[in-house]
Amino acid sequence: MERFGVFETVRVEKGKAVLIEYHYRRIRESSRTLSLPFDLSPEEFEERITEAAGNGLKLVRFTLFRSGKTEISVRECRKRESVSLLPVYSVKRVFSALSLHKTVDVMDSIYALEEAKKAGYDEALLFDEKGFLSEAAFANLFFYRNGILFTPSLKTGCLPGTRREFLRELCREIGLPLIEGFFTLKDLLTADEVFITSAREDICPVRKVGQFPVKRVEGKPLYQRIKEVIEEVYSG
Repeated sequence: MERFGVFETVRVEKGKAVLIEYHYRRIRESSRTLSLPFDLSPEEFEERITEAAGNGLKLVRFTLFRSGKTEISVRECRKRESVSLLPVYSVKRVFSALSLHKTVDVMDSIYALEEAKKAGYDEALLFDEKGFLSEAAFANLFFYRNGILFTPSLKTGCLPGTRREFLRELCREIGLPLIEGFFTLKDLLTADEVFITSAREDICPVRKVGQFPVKRVEGKPLYQRIKEVIEEVYSG
């Protein structure tokens, strides 16, 4: 069984692979950096994903191994309206050459997620070795306060997610201040909005962190506006 590889999980909705160019860009970069044979064009990659998905709302996992072998698996995608996060301290994120890539070794994330679910939460909130916020077990983390968007630095060991990259580009385009840095749980608990990003829902609001509820926003929240932009991109 091969153990050295990277993967992408792509959501296919209404026959379209959502934000597929971001997934292709990341696996292409990982293949070059980690010396994994990968010769698919963007069109071939997308075709493999959409053909595997078939009908319905699906998550397609494309795995690339060091040998050049690829594997594809498909599962149903169940979107969530909101999530609760449980701070999990038994697993730590560490910045390294491999933390920048979506590698097949995800046991730590699975363990953290199981701990959160056993306690009745939807997702695990993870920290780095110094106690700074890093990410959720399988999603990137953002929070919004006083007109500024914040997300943990890659130096905390979080993955450079596809939706994270989309948001970075979007913020530059619309002039929304985005700060990537080192933040504490207190920073999160005093935010106006908290949300996670992943291929599963693109963007999903956090309603509770531990026992603390997240503020309710008056009017249309930022996460909803971002979600509408993403929907326009892949539906247009």
